[in-house]
Order: sequence, then C-alpha cells, then structure tokens
Amino acid sequence: MFQPCEDVECKSERCTILKAFDDFIFAFFAVEMVTKMVALGIFGQKCYLGDTWNRLDFFIVMAGMLEYSLDGHNASLSAIRTVRVLRPLRAINRVPSMRILVTLLLDTLPMLGNVLLLCFFVFFIFGIVGVQLWAGLLRNRCFFEDSFAM
Repeated sequence: MFQPCEDVECKSERCTILKAFDDFIFAFFAVEMVTKMVALGIFGQKCYLGDTWNRLDFFIVMAGMLEYSLDGHNASLSAIRTVRVLRPLRAINRVPSMRILVTLLLDTLPMLGNVLLLCFFVFFIFGIVGVQLWAGLLRNRCFFEDSFAM
C-alpha cells in the first residue's frame, strides 16, 4: 500500500496512517517476543529459540529493529524492508492446522526436488530424441505465398 515514488517524504495522510500501523504492528511483535523470552527463557531445547517458528519471529523482529535503527542514516533499506514480507508467516503459527500443513510441505521439499530432477532428465532425453529424429526436416518449410508466381 505504501507508494514511495509518489510520496517520498511521507507527508500525505495515507502515508502517515500506514506508518502508524507499521509502528504499532512492529511494537506488538517486539513486545510479544520479549514476553515470550522472559516466560520461556532465551536459549535451550524448550526455550524461545528452541522452536523454529520462534526463530522466524526473532529474525523478523530483529530485521525491523535494524530498519528502525538505520532509518535516519543514509543507508539503503530496501533489502531489509523486504523482510516485511515474512510478517504474514507469523499468522501460520497461530492456526494449528495451517502450521501442520506448512510443516508437511517443507518436509516434502527434498522429495519434490527428486521429482523435478526426474522430469528434467525425461525432458532432456526426449529433446535429444526429437532433435535427432527431425533434424533439418522442417527447414525451409515456412514461406510467404506472395513470393511465388504462378
């Protein structure tokens, strides 16, 4: 929703509202992370960083803190701002069935890689066979009818 080319200095009402929402969401995520760290502890097997989803939350919040800390400086923040795309992934953690589905999908990625490798070999072999069978047969088959005089 943010349009940096139209409103560079964020003086419009729309930009101010979006900035306020962004600040509120970041503050909410940061408070949630700190609360979980205090309640569970930071390191260990059953602690905050022991869970993969909490590591994702930690990465998103730390990228946001880095963005806010570099906001006044002349630094290019476009790479850091792309981490904002990961924020909706936090919602997956709240819905247990969605969390199971995403976990299963991530577990099947290595097997999908094997399927893609098999498809590559099949297409490669059929491409070689096609080139060998029809090599040059279709050369000079397309022409304009205007060029022929009858």
